[in-house]
Amino acid sequence: MADPTLALHAPGAEPQRSPAIALSAQPECYCPVCMHAASPEIVENFYSYSLRECPDCRLQFWEPRQMPDARWYSAMYGERDSRILPLEPGHNFFLRDALAPRGGRLLDVGCGTGNFLIAATDAGYSVSGIELDPAAASFAAEHCPPGQVFSVPLETFRSQHPNEMFDVVTFFEVLEHQADPAAFLREIRSCLRPRGFIALSVPNRQRWQTSMDALDYPPNHFLRWNPQSLQIAMTAHRFSVLSIECETPTVAYTAQQINSRLRTGLSRTLAPELPNWFRDEMQEDPEQKAKRNGVRPSLRSRAVEFLGRAKHAACFPIALAATPYVRWRRFAGSYLYCLARRLD
Repeated sequence: MADPTLALHAPGAEPQRSPAIALSAQPECYCPVCMHAASPEIVENFYSYSLRECPDCRLQFWEPRQMPDARWYSAMYGERDSRILPLEPGHNFFLRDALAPRGGRLLDVGCGTGNFLIAATDAGYSVSGIELDPAAASFAAEHCPPGQVFSVPLETFRSQHPNEMFDVVTFFEVLEHQADPAAFLREIRSCLRPRGFIALSVPNRQRWQTSMDALDYPPNHFLRWNPQSLQIAMTAHRFSVLSIECETPTVAYTAQQINSRLRTGLSRTLAPELPNWFRDEMQEDPEQKAKRNGVRPSLRSRAVEFLGRAKHAACFPIALAATPYVRWRRFAGSYLYCLARRLD
């Protein structure tokens, strides 16, 4: 039986946070989804950012919020641009969702290198995609079935193609990145035909974690969602929610959490030249990051990285034994999926 101490957070509980400051000295700010005044309490501080929470819809959001440009995405995610990645859980939720339409024109916002565009084409959709990273968009356009891939922000796409309307708009692992989610959802709505569908996934902030996810910090993620805040956001923007599902923890996810719990900092001691933890790396200038990506790692760095991968692999047998316990406790996995329909 797995060690119960690995289950640091009970189902539905919030992950442990940095010590909160009792009251914010900042001016009053408003929820970027429902526009209600945020709580004056600061949940967490990170560099120049402060994490706030809306007492009405329970969305957590960072202040300030300014989305990075395409250079930043290329520098941070450029290594993905050479291959078709496996489908994400949100993709699979949609493809097997009995309430989702089984065809029509589909626009995938944040299509990456096109893995979902290929799967959606095979499922009977006529697909188009939008991707901010120019290299990923180019790769998708080259390797995906016939369709259009645009390397522009959504609002630019709408201004350039005002008459393009879709039966389905999908945006998996995109909404958490938005500086202005209300404006984003309005643009999404304007792409849809009457009674059209949207499907999305976001990281579930109520997921089981043994440490905070390094990706879950600005300027990568500006918003932290849970089922309640997602439901309220959809309703506020005149969508009828058809289904919301929380991912069940997989063996791989459980292994990741065990590996995070066993982090000691030894790698950084043995090889100080290794890149910063990703949440700190995100604060760097994208040109510096891109330049460092092109430098061949030293033999010592490669050895330490190999040991890190070996440690992660060693967590899988433990995870295999622990996963039934994790599921029995009904801990949530990483992804939160939603299917909704436009109200007119």
